Amino acid sequence: MRAYAVYAAEVLDGVRAVAARIRRQRSGAVWFALLFAGTVWLALRLAEFTLVIGLPPTLEITPGTLLFLAFFATLGKGAVDAYHRAIRPDSLVFLLSQPMDRRAVALGKFLTVLAFNLAFLAAALGLAVLFVAAGMRVPLPWEFGAGLVLAVVAGLASGFALAVLGSLGTWRRKAAGLAAYAPVIAAVYVALESSDPTLPQAFASLLAVTPVALAGVLATSHLLVEAWNNQTSGRRRTGEPRPYLRLRDAKLEALVDAELKTMVRKRQVALSLATVVVLGAALVSLYVIVGPPVGLPRRFAGLFYPIVVAMGIYVAAATQLTVPGMSALGKELDRLWILKSHPVPGGTVYRAKTAAILLLVPAILVAVVLPLPVLAGFPLAVISLLLLVAVAASFALAALGVYLGARSPNFDPNTQGLPDSIALYNVFLAALVLAFVVIGVPVGVYQFDPVLGILAAILIADFGALGVVLAAEGGARRYDRLES
Repeated sequence: MRAYAVYAAEVLDGVRAVAARIRRQRSGAVWFALLFAGTVWLALRLAEFTLVIGLPPTLEITPGTLLFLAFFATLGKGAVDAYHRAIRPDSLVFLLSQPMDRRAVALGKFLTVLAFNLAFLAAALGLAVLFVAAGMRVPLPWEFGAGLVLAVVAGLASGFALAVLGSLGTWRRKAAGLAAYAPVIAAVYVALESSDPTLPQAFASLLAVTPVALAGVLATSHLLVEAWNNQTSGRRRTGEPRPYLRLRDAKLEALVDAELKTMVRKRQVALSLATVVVLGAALVSLYVIVGPPVGLPRRFAGLFYPIVVAMGIYVAAATQLTVPGMSALGKELDRLWILKSHPVPGGTVYRAKTAAILLLVPAILVAVVLPLPVLAGFPLAVISLLLLVAVAASFALAALGVYLGARSPNFDPNTQGLPDSIALYNVFLAALVLAFVVIGVPVGVYQFDPVLGILAAILIADFGALGVVLAAEGGARRYDRLES
């Protein structure tokens, strides 16, 4: 009952926050519903098209692969949700100080994460059934639907457990905890991907592994206090503090240093670097596993891996630049008055926030863009083009996040300033369109003239940098109008 009380309070608070946001932006909710339905329709249409024309053997996607991708994606989503709901928030101290079993706290938080994510899955499956009933020729066997639900539940539970284990006090304890849970993820991979199971076999495997993943939530609950203490306490350094960057403007240097040290203390830098490294490793693994795109028309075979790299650029920039830009102001929460009380103009404040976000761009170039082209032996001109469009996309998507974060900051303490799911979904789609234009135009020009294509990429990167400057200046004006 205590776990249910925690869950009910969390869900009620979340529903109230979303309802208030919908009341403020009714058109945004309608637009979200249309985009969500359009995304499901497009996914089914692509599946229908793939079933008609077929895929080369090296690119064949089995139901087990789809279920494993769903498990892996929700594992990441569960880890992020658990970090912001169960590990990082300062308000958790009120639950931890109550005469309540730690398992009840962990279970209540996990049920909240599970409820919100299953709501999205239920809406997607409901729309899929309606589209198939309306005439789409995409098979939807019950084993796949049930297996998808189990994959999501197991993925969220695994992400929750990994978030706790990865937040322990020492690197040795983190490594030991993550290594202890690794066999669960390996078992899911072997059962769904490596053994090439039939759909009933994949469903049976998920039915067996889901209780183990759920048990991991309860097993890690006694570590929740240690994880919370470690994430909220920060690190104490001895000696004279030194800034991370030396800048000519002393005020700008101090604010950038404060932003970076806050990000380091909250482990945002480590998580961001780990994310881009894992994404780059995933792109390299795809090349190692799939190899040359045999079976595709010659015209498209040369574009396959550049498109894969472009997708990696979009994912890295949208998650590590756009989202932090949207939360640049909202993450201040009730501490905004401290920042507003400083004798520093809003332009300096927002330039510092934007500069701290953009410092991750070199990591995206090195970890996401370069490994696959170098391993595959891309021509130097193609590698240069990919680097330039990555810079352009990074600037453009960072500008988008900074602009939207200043236009409608989210001061909800339950999300630590991050935008809600509806806003994130809309922004990710807008970022996808923007990234497609920013990357697609230079690539299209490159097909006709490589020199002009590279020059077009440089020009669009300049426009992206201009967009960052304009977004920061616009954010400064809105910051100055805020009441502390």
